[in-house]
This record gives sequence, C-alpha cells and structure tokens, in this order.
Amino acid sequence: MKKSLLILLVLVTVKLNIKAQNIFPVKLDNCITNTFCLDCGDEKAGVNTNEFNNLVNKLNKTNGSDYRKVNGKILFQVLVDSTGNGCVLSHTDASDSPTSASIVRALNLFTGWIPAKENGKTVGRTSINISAEIKNGVLTASVARVDMNAFRRSFEARDPEIYNKSYAYTNENLKNYNIKFWNSKNSNLPDNFNDHIAIDANNTVWLTTEQNLVKFTGSSFIPAGQYVSDNNKVPFVYHTIIADNKNIKWTCIKDDIYSFNGDKWTKYDSTTTGSSGTYSIINNTKSAEVFFCSDKGLTIYKNGTWNTINKAKVKELPSDRVYFAKRDSKNRIWVGTFSGSVLLDENGKAISYNNTATVLKNKCITSMDEDENGNVYLGLFEYDRKDKKSLNADEGVAICSSNGDIKQFTTDNSGMPFNHVTKVLYDKNEKVLWIATDRAGLVRYDLKGNWENYHNKNSNIPTPYISDMALNSNGVLYLATRQGLVKIERK
Repeated sequence: MKKSLLILLVLVTVKLNIKAQNIFPVKLDNCITNTFCLDCGDEKAGVNTNEFNNLVNKLNKTNGSDYRKVNGKILFQVLVDSTGNGCVLSHTDASDSPTSASIVRALNLFTGWIPAKENGKTVGRTSINISAEIKNGVLTASVARVDMNAFRRSFEARDPEIYNKSYAYTNENLKNYNIKFWNSKNSNLPDNFNDHIAIDANNTVWLTTEQNLVKFTGSSFIPAGQYVSDNNKVPFVYHTIIADNKNIKWTCIKDDIYSFNGDKWTKYDSTTTGSSGTYSIINNTKSAEVFFCSDKGLTIYKNGTWNTINKAKVKELPSDRVYFAKRDSKNRIWVGTFSGSVLLDENGKAISYNNTATVLKNKCITSMDEDENGNVYLGLFEYDRKDKKSLNADEGVAICSSNGDIKQFTTDNSGMPFNHVTKVLYDKNEKVLWIATDRAGLVRYDLKGNWENYHNKNSNIPTPYISDMALNSNGVLYLATRQGLVKIERK
C-alpha cells in the first residue's frame, strides 16, 4: 500500500519582503535569514533549467525504489542569495519523511540557482518555492511562483484560533476600553501589512507598511521614509523601527542600518556596525544603548561607538544568530538566539539556559519587559519543536520573579489562548501584562490569575494577527496588525 506524503499548506508567519520568515510549517534552521524578500525582483530568482532537470533525473535514479512507495506533492521554500547559493528554509511535508529530507539535501547542494535582479542589480536574498510531486514512482519538480493576490488574501480577517479549551474568558475589562482602528479603506494608510511600530518622545506613532514607513498624526498617515535614498523611485522595505533616548529613529533596510534625527537619514553599513541586517532593534532606556540583533551576534551602539558580542567573545552563546536582546534594571542582558537563550549578568558572566533545568532550556527569548519590582516577562519561541505537526508549540510566556524563580505560562496551565507570542508589554499604569499573538489576538493578564482575550470576534480589533505593539507615555496601547493600526485607550 502506497503512503501519501502529508501536505499541510498553512501560511504561518510570512509576509512580503520580510526578514527571517518561513512560509511553510516545517521550518529548517540551516540558513542565514536575517533579511530576505518573497519571490521579489523585476527579474525573479529561478533555476538553470538543464541543471535542474539533471538534478531531478539524478534523484529519480537514486531514489526510484523509494518513490514507488509514496504519492504526493511537497512545496519547498528556498532562499537564493546574490551569488546563486540556495538553502531550503521550510517545506510542507508535516510528516518530515526521509523522502522530503533527501530532496532538501539535493536542493541545498544544487548549484544552478539564478539570483533575482532589481533594476539590473542582483537582490541580496530572495525566497522562491519549488513544487515537487511524486506520482507513479516518478518525481517531477518545478519553480512555483507565488500568487501575490492569494497571498495577501491569506491575511484577511479570519476567526481567531483559540487552542485553550479549558479556560473560561469573561473579558470583564473589555468594556473599559475604547478600541479604534485605521486601515487602507477608512484612512490614507498605504496598506494593511503593518508589522513594526514605535512611539517616539513626542508620542508620534511610527509604523512600517509593506514598502514604506509612515508617521501617524492621530488622524492621517504621513510617508516618512521616502528620502532614505537619493533614488526615490526604488521602494524600500523597513525591517523594524524604534526610537532611542535622544528621539532618533532606527530602522534596517536590506543589510544596512539607518538612523533619522528629524532632519536627515544616516546610513551605517556592515563595515561600520559589524552586523549585517537585523532581526530586531531594541532601545534600552536606562543604559542609553541601542541593541541590534543579527546573524553576526549582538551589536551594541552607545555614544557613537559600536561593539559586538558574539561566540568569539562569549563562549556560552549557543549561536551568533541573535534574535533578541534587552538589558534589565539589574544591568543583566537577556539574549535569545536560534539555538538557545543566555543571561549575561552585571559582571559579564554568562549563563546558558540550555545547561539548566529551567523552562528556558531550548527556548529562544523573542521579547522582554520588566515591571517596577524587577519581575521580568519573556516571550518564548521553541526553535526545535518536539511536535512539528502542531502549530501550538511549547512556547507562551515566562515570568522571572525578582527572587529568581521562573514560571512558564501556556495553554496547558493558564489562560493563554495560543502559545506563539509576538510581543510582551508591561503596562505600568494598569499593572497588567499585554501579550500579542499572531493567531488568537491580544491577551490581558492582570498578574493575579485572571486572563482576558480580545480579538475580532468580541471586540473592535479587526484581526487575531497582531505583529507588534507599543505604549505611549499616556498609557495608550497601539497595535500593528495585518489589518492596519489599532488604538486601545482606557475610557
């Protein structure tokens, strides 16, 4: 009896022209992915047809006996860099079979990739899809172009996915908030793909869109990033946005860092910063440092000086691929990498949580905030999932009490509706923790055992997909979502 390859076509957390995102459920951690775009370029990435056909023929010759035992189609997302190297990012075979593993190895070794071009210049990194089908014992494969219209529709408002079936949400505080949203239909917001948000010293909201950066005045959106380059005809994709203590805005475009002082933009390339692109940029208010997290480690900027922490300097770091880092009130740095998390104490001593029995073992810290009592709140990512078929991984949030105790909260032991967290924020005005998710909307936790869950089925929040969030100095919460900007203000 022939087996069928399990195909699961779920767009999990991907977006157009983005950083470090995998389209398909089975994610592979073997590529440099700090920034890339999805099937972009006016000349799209592809393959040398003759060489690709030879690759397929070789696979049929080598694995023909195995192919006679299976039927099915698998999609592979492949990252192609400017030099023509390819690396498989993700695929759709949720059974993670030996068949898909052998195709992954072949695609990674394939030398016939053709990089994408934009205005005649090769694009740094772009991902394309390869469709492979096994039928009647024969493998066929080809490049599968992304249907951008269908892709955008995949982020249209959908029902929230509440994995927690045991917690009874009363949402008793929902009535205390005014919730308003702006999108491309009811305002001049260029588009609804809003993934990063920052609020500066003047309480101005800065928001990334699919291919621009805008400022929000309270009623309208003003393009704010069009003068980054002398060539204004070229659209830019902004990877993250923050405002530092001096009200300077920081962002990443392709592999370069940019700052904006209110009058002009300044570009910093890798020779200056020591990093290449970023996963995230974090402002540390108390230490006046700006952190840049990338595949080169943690780069720290302060008073015009750039310094990088990596495995060469701190052997306890499990990887140079730093996704997130932030300093707490005790002068410790919490670092999340794609191979584990580390705490650098006030004396520079490193503790690798992979070598502990805590809930942070084998987790990547993706977000962090702290309250006035020194309790630290962490968003977690399970980078090597035990159950690859489940979207509700062993993640959630962790609370590190000031006495050193660490407790994880998930759908199994709390009111978390879904375990994948995009941001945690401590609200000092209300003394609550706000938790953003990308499938179940917004979570309000009062830190006393009471959990509330707001989404598009019970509130004016237009979608359960929340990418980022920020609080202004008046305690007003803003959400960046895949359906526009949301403002949540206490009545």
